[in-house]
Amino acid sequence: MGTQQKFGGPWTVEKLNILSDYLAFYTTALKSMPFDLIYIDAFAGTGRIRIGDKDDYEIIDGSAKLALQSKGEFSKYIFIEQKRKFAKELEDLVDQEFPAMKSKVEIIPKDCNEALLGICKAIDWKKNRAVLFLDPYAAHLKWDTLKAVADTQAIDVWYLFPFNATIRMMKKDGEIDPTWKAKLNEILGDNSWETEFYVEDPQLSLFGSPGLMRTADTASLKSYIEKRLKTIFPAVSSNSRVLLNGKNSPLFLFCFAVSNPSSKAIGLALKVANYILKDQPVHKEKAASK
Repeated sequence: MGTQQKFGGPWTVEKLNILSDYLAFYTTALKSMPFDLIYIDAFAGTGRIRIGDKDDYEIIDGSAKLALQSKGEFSKYIFIEQKRKFAKELEDLVDQEFPAMKSKVEIIPKDCNEALLGICKAIDWKKNRAVLFLDPYAAHLKWDTLKAVADTQAIDVWYLFPFNATIRMMKKDGEIDPTWKAKLNEILGDNSWETEFYVEDPQLSLFGSPGLMRTADTASLKSYIEKRLKTIFPAVSSNSRVLLNGKNSPLFLFCFAVSNPSSKAIGLALKVANYILKDQPVHKEKAASK
């Protein structure tokens, strides 16, 4: 069976269901358009995921395998996986289970930021359209990489934002390690989060000691992340899904953004993405030019 990625829970199934629904819509809606369609998975893994704990678990199909077996086919599948062992197992999975699609698959064993920047530069986006799935390890994705993706004006993006990791780096008293500050700036694009989520602590002020307190909660952080994405993407869904762990604590925020500025592209993509994010089945849409 190989080395399954040993992480995941109900939120894993939830995000993969959302992605699968969108891929089925996307390849159907654009199949008659004069573009080649590309699927890009920036953290592709092995193609299989183990969810649960060591005594009670199951193996499910990961995003890469789901894309390969989705209802409609893409012209090309680009899988980025920095861990060479995982990349090799994904290559073996393609060889064994999807041999007829092997010529359409490219596996890139590099850092996601480096690989995505290269992809954005190398592909002729006048002739291609793409769906990009971003499921980063912790806070590994850089804002500059997202900006390069947005600048293609041709990629629909599903981004699993590291909600829990971000809030943990934002210490309640504002005493944040400089390394964490730099990381927050890197994933959020600038330091506006400092004024957005910190105010003067009234209790400390009473005693003449200046200090800060964090005001961020789930709703405000969700709104802020969507607002930040809107500074580089023409359209961002306001229905981002907060994915919870078994204790109902927020782990991730599943966001959707459209880089194509066309009003038709935005209207169709957002309509379907919002529909899926509201946990409703996708219905058939008339294809519109993207």
